[in-house]
Amino acid sequence: MSKRRSFSQPTPYPVANRNLCIAAVVVAMVWLSSILWPAQTTAAWPFVAEIQASSWVAGVLAAAGIGILRSIRRAALCAVLALLAVLVVPRVPAPNFSDAHTSTRVFSLNTYWGQADDKRIARAIEELKPDVVFLIETNAEEVEKVAEQSGYEPLTKPRPGNDRADNVVGLVSASFKEKTGAHGNMVRGLTRFQTPRVNAPLHGNSEFVGVHAVAPAKDDRKAWEQDLASLSDWANSRRHLVLAGDFNATRSHPRYRDFELSDCTGHLAHTPTWPAVFPVIRLDHIMTTGECLGGGTKRIPGTDHLAVWADVTT
Repeated sequence: MSKRRSFSQPTPYPVANRNLCIAAVVVAMVWLSSILWPAQTTAAWPFVAEIQASSWVAGVLAAAGIGILRSIRRAALCAVLALLAVLVVPRVPAPNFSDAHTSTRVFSLNTYWGQADDKRIARAIEELKPDVVFLIETNAEEVEKVAEQSGYEPLTKPRPGNDRADNVVGLVSASFKEKTGAHGNMVRGLTRFQTPRVNAPLHGNSEFVGVHAVAPAKDDRKAWEQDLASLSDWANSRRHLVLAGDFNATRSHPRYRDFELSDCTGHLAHTPTWPAVFPVIRLDHIMTTGECLGGGTKRIPGTDHLAVWADVTT
């Protein structure tokens, strides 16, 4: 007699595991979909900006949810691998194709109400040798010290008063000013804060503009959305423009994606810049109507932001 061949039936996943998997994946999909929500109607809603900025967590949650079909151990392993991916990949350096003869180096730092170490700012400027520098959340004393120690010339002035978050100042190197005829003024009406512009008429009529958008907190959520909308509308109509500063927005925010400029990161996937101790999101950006040729970040003690720099054409 021939033996009957038997096949083992696959072991079904436990009901509890299936339910947890479905719940995790559904939450992850809703979380990730937030980056597509219409900004005009949802940006002012509580916690929407934070949900969008942390949308990368949805990938970790989805990985854990799928892993939990097997076991808690598998879920933890999947979550750790996904977390490592989102933490490591943005920090992988990209090739630097900068050409000193054709590019302009721009440096921007949110000095966190003027608390950044002035000597370290000047040292970073000396090391990087940028052509244009923007100091954000600064004050007159800090600008004076950085100018004195670095030899860079401020082309705009901080507004007097107690609201130090308002102050954004543009400085240039002596050689850049001489070569390009650089001079400064303010662009009015774009954001609540100062918007300094470095005009370079002998450099293809290029404009270098310092940016500080209102943070999306409490009653300022609508103002934040309006700041970014005004900035993008204005910037998208310009030629030979560079924007640099603290946008208080990431690529996950719909209003940030409205900008039609090249986004310069110097890394494979947008190195985070905030908070400085262990950055998890990128709030500080440099964008140009031209090309990005290289860039990076730099740690300056005393502030909660990393400085950003980039070599650009306009």
